[in-house]
Amino acid sequence: MQKIYILSLFLTISYLSFANNIAVTNASLSGQNTTNHTYNINFDVAWENSWRTSTNESNYDGAWVFVKFRKNGTGDWRHATINTSGFTAGSGASISVPTDKKGIFIYRSADGIGNISFASNIIVWNYAADGALDTDTYEIKVFALEMVYIPQGSFKLGSGGSETNCFKTGATADPYTVTSTAITFSATGTDLNTNGLGPTSGTLPTDFPTGFKAFWIMKYEASQQQFADFLNHLDLAKATANNSPAFTIAQHPAIIPTNPERAMGNTNSQRLAAIADWSALRPLTEMEYEKACRGFNITPVANEFPWGTTTVNNLTGVTNPGLSNETVSTPTNANAIFSGGTSFRVGLFARATGSTRELSGATYYGVMNMGDNVSETCIGIVNAQGRLFTDSVHGDGYLAASGNSDISVWTAFQAYGQKGGAYNSGGTSPIRVSDRQSVNVFVQFYGSDVTLAGLGVRMVRTAQ
Repeated sequence: MQKIYILSLFLTISYLSFANNIAVTNASLSGQNTTNHTYNINFDVAWENSWRTSTNESNYDGAWVFVKFRKNGTGDWRHATINTSGFTAGSGASISVPTDKKGIFIYRSADGIGNISFASNIIVWNYAADGALDTDTYEIKVFALEMVYIPQGSFKLGSGGSETNCFKTGATADPYTVTSTAITFSATGTDLNTNGLGPTSGTLPTDFPTGFKAFWIMKYEASQQQFADFLNHLDLAKATANNSPAFTIAQHPAIIPTNPERAMGNTNSQRLAAIADWSALRPLTEMEYEKACRGFNITPVANEFPWGTTTVNNLTGVTNPGLSNETVSTPTNANAIFSGGTSFRVGLFARATGSTRELSGATYYGVMNMGDNVSETCIGIVNAQGRLFTDSVHGDGYLAASGNSDISVWTAFQAYGQKGGAYNSGGTSPIRVSDRQSVNVFVQFYGSDVTLAGLGVRMVRTAQ
């Protein structure tokens, strides 16, 4: 009985001196168990500039790995169910499988920093759970995304500065401290004041992702190659529904981006929800955005940017434009792109040597491009549709026939807005961590789910 095994990379391989590089190699199936109806999926994974620390930030990076399969001779890519036991992590690695079994996280098992390579990992595919038969032949594709773990803990919303509609405490200008999942709204006492953009009374459901609970977030904004991989593994109708002006749909299922390493723009809430559902992740909330930028129990700097200072230098030129080794040219101290004609390579500001948090444009936890390049599509608390969002619901790997997410709460454009600046912002205000001028962007400015050139994709998953 012949089996066909095919490997695919969700992130394209970059030159070795850059951070946005992850590679999955040597993927194969072995050890079929026709009693349990399982296969072992073997793979190696490597990426650069990895870390784990038990001091200071006390966090680590990792990779979200998930698998798609299709019966040989068909075009229907389906999502693989991974058993929560029976896996083997490569030397130096730990593996955790969430309870919905839609993929795995792999990360360092001990403190360390630098490039890592985890070889000979084994996870167990429960193919019977996916309706596959012992006698079928399959293609499999293994996808990997670099992620950053954001630990559970209290943090500040708002900076005490002058940002538009920034969160504050009661009648004061002080930042609000998130100390649990329970949040009450009002303009008095120690309650959360939404400052003209959100509820003025009542409480936030305790299962809303406030940022207090631990979660994983994509280290980089989705690249054009990532989005093309998503489209190429949908049927034509669903791909067409999610297509962006950046791509030629006639090339499906072999869409080739013009600039594969550059950030994906030209998106809307529908496209963000669809790729999150397909990837078994979920959208980011505006509160999680501030936590990922600011960190645990950190006193904010008034009007700060995601790298914790008020210094910003706009990028005006690059070397090797549009290529995988695109790097900063002018000015040499550029740490953001908020006024220009195009997005650039994700993770562009992560220099190989001599970098600092400010120079690399990194958040407290090491997340990149949270204030620039393309904006982060996120769930806001302004409208009732957004406040229905819960931290326990993630994508299941499948979309509705329309090409939209089949998770009803995710399909209301009124739930979405944006945080962070973009290459076409034209100014620095949106870059500020606590600026909320666009968290209701679709309702406030357009009245519909419009496609915005500078709106990108970044996804998260609640940690277990």
